[in-house]
Formats: sequence, C-alpha cells, structure tokens
Amino acid sequence: MASEWLLRFLLASAASSALVLLLRQPLRRLGGAGCAYLLWACVPASMLASLAPRDSVIGQAIAEVTVPASAAAALAGAFGAASGTAAGWRTAGWDGALAVAWLAGALAMLTWMSWRQWAFQRTLRRERWRGGPLLLGAWHARLVLPDDFRQRYDKAERRLVLAHERVHAERGDLVANAACTLLQCLAWCNPLIHIAAARFRLDQELSCDEAVLRRHGQAGTYANAMLKTQLAAQGLPLACQWQAVHPLKERIMHLKSSVSPARRLGGKLAAILLLSASSLGALSAQADTPAAKTYKIHFTMDNAAPRILLQAGETGTVTSGTGADAWSTRVVAAPDGKDVQLKIHVRHGDKEVDHFTLILPEGGHGKFAVSDGPGKDFEVALHVTEQK
Repeated sequence: MASEWLLRFLLASAASSALVLLLRQPLRRLGGAGCAYLLWACVPASMLASLAPRDSVIGQAIAEVTVPASAAAALAGAFGAASGTAAGWRTAGWDGALAVAWLAGALAMLTWMSWRQWAFQRTLRRERWRGGPLLLGAWHARLVLPDDFRQRYDKAERRLVLAHERVHAERGDLVANAACTLLQCLAWCNPLIHIAAARFRLDQELSCDEAVLRRHGQAGTYANAMLKTQLAAQGLPLACQWQAVHPLKERIMHLKSSVSPARRLGGKLAAILLLSASSLGALSAQADTPAAKTYKIHFTMDNAAPRILLQAGETGTVTSGTGADAWSTRVVAAPDGKDVQLKIHVRHGDKEVDHFTLILPEGGHGKFAVSDGPGKDFEVALHVTEQK
C-alpha cells in the first residue's frame, strides 16, 4: 500500500512539474511574471490531490463530476497511469523495498539541504558578508545586508533594493521556498522537481522585480542596482537571494516589459483555472481508477466442481464434457456496488446456446440452467467470493 501512495505522489510531481515548465513562459507573456509565479501552486496542489483516498468523500464527489476542461481530462489520464504503475509494483512485492529506498534518499537530501543552510549561517557569524542583500529564515525573516551596502549603492538604489526584500517578506516567499525545499526532499528521485525548483526561484525573483517596479518605477536605477549586486552561486533552501542561477540578462530584459491591468487579471484567472484543472485531474484519477478486485468462483456442474480466480474485467472459462457434447461457460466478473456482476456465455460444442448477466452478492450463491434441445440440458450452481 505504501508503494502505491508513494508512486502516485512521485508521478504527480513529475506530471505537474512538466505542466508548469511547459506553460510558465506563455503565461508570463500573457499576464506578467506574477501569473507565472502563481502557476507554481499547481505542483504542491497536484501532489497533495494524488494522495486523496479513493473512497474519501471528496474522491466520491469528484467521481460524479465531469470536468469540462480538456486540460483536466488529460491530466486525469496522466495521473491515472500512476495508479496502474503503483499497483504493478505492489503486486510484484516491492512495497517495503521501495519505501525504504525513498526514505533513505529523502533523509539524505534533507541532510544535505540542512548542512548547506547551517554552513552559510555559520559563515555569516564568522565573516563579514560581501554578497548581495538577502532575506534569511522561514517563519521569522532576517534581513542580511553586505557590509559595504551604503558604499556600493546610492540612496535611490538602496531604496529599491530594500523594497525588493520587503516584497519578498510581505508575500511570504520564505515560506514558499521552505515548501519548495520540502517537496525537493520528498520527490528527490524526480529530476523534474529539481529543474522546476530552479525555475520557481527565477519566477519568484521576476515577479518580485515586477511588483517593485509597479510600486516605485525607476527601471534604470533598478537595473544598475542589479549590476552592482554580487550574485550567489547557488540558492539557499531557506532564503530569498539574488543568485547566479537567475539569468541576470533575462531579469534586466524583463524590466523593460509591462502588461496592462486587464492582461494581468486575465493571466491570474488562467493560472487559477490551470491550478483547479490539475488538482481536479489528480483527484479524478484517484476516484476513477479503483483497485482491481479478484474473485474466486466455485462451479458445480455435472460431476465436476472447478474453481477459478478471476480479476475484475478479465475472462475465465470452465468446461464440462468432451468432444461435440462439451459444454463451455465463459465468465466476466465486475463489481456492481456491493454486489458482483457476472456476464456469462454458454456454448455447447461449436454453438453458443445462451448469454445473460447474473448479479450476486459477494459471498452469495446462484445457479442457472440452459438447454440445447431434448435431452441436452445443462445446469450450473456457483458461489462467488472476493479474494482478499
């Protein structure tokens, strides 16, 4: 069971990351950097939705809803593949091994991230900070400025740099970065989640730049401040900082772009619709792909009492007699609420004699009789139980 939940979670992380990586730039051109930043909410939302129990109230409600958006239907198919793959791993006996391997990798990634954060903060306490301005922490933001902050930037540049960090704090970007780090640890074996994390940080900075310019303007002064900032080689897990992995040229070029309030609103609505579609797609996949059941069917016919194990939707056949006088019964079992539906086809020799459907309670008994002419009667009693 653990492997099923885990694989659904990992495949949801891959599908949602791929979706956002594909759509972030078109959405940014439509409604600005803030819309692309908002779109990243699809990743944690889809990952959480993939863990919803199939028999939960939400899951049952979603199963009765037809999502009109083609995006949601496509996502349901992508997330549905996770359930089938997970079932295969579980039946192959990989449940425990997969859970242990995932946990070991997650702990290793968390240890590495924690060490990076600890090493940086230890360096800050020992040495004078020469890098760029940054916010540090998660719940309680700490503003860290370089020792030469007043000498490096003029008054207007200092005002814009501080405004940039203030926007990060107001929007809760530190908490968003902590959540991003957590998802990287939980989905450590998904390469897309690490690519997505770098692009997420870039979209966060672009969105922050956009917000600062809307409030204060002065794009030229802001660009000069960027050029004077010493960029960090790699982003810290719990910090908002100006990094070298953020293409500086792209950020400066983006300062020249602007979108109207109407386009910005339209972009945000598009991001919200995509967020809803991805979450509904993941939930629908869980609601629409119940675990396959296996049924044990006991037959009593003539002087024989065959038994078959049959997975829901598969076909099983039992025979009685030989040659031209052989009777063949083909059965397809499927759940029908709390009951079991049996579609039965009966052949005598090369001739199909009858076909019909029986509905029996799980653990119930039933029987049927068919005739292929005088003296050619065939009676069958059966008993159906679910194989646990």
